[in-house]
Amino acid sequence: MSIAVVLVGMDVEVKLTGTLAARTGTHSARVGVGHDATVADVVDALADELGPQVRAGVLEGSRLRTDTVVVRDSTDGEPLSAASRLREGDTVRFTLAT
Repeated sequence: MSIAVVLVGMDVEVKLTGTLAARTGTHSARVGVGHDATVADVVDALADELGPQVRAGVLEGSRLRTDTVVVRDSTDGEPLSAASRLREGDTVRFTLAT
């Protein structure tokens, strides 16, 4: 008997503003990631699609750059870290710290 495992992913919308859009080369994108994806996984997926400048534009190693803020686009604007888990249909907004 064999068992097939099907990994179903999710879509996450990404929005980048101002200088971050210039650093990464995009203002918005939709990426497919696994159901246990983190913000860092989304950045990796964007880098796979758009190039290594995306990772360099928002991450330092495995952490967010000190000038980068990421929030879940929701009524409370929940702050996220590189290790934060995402949910199906999330929109994450990357901005520069003020």
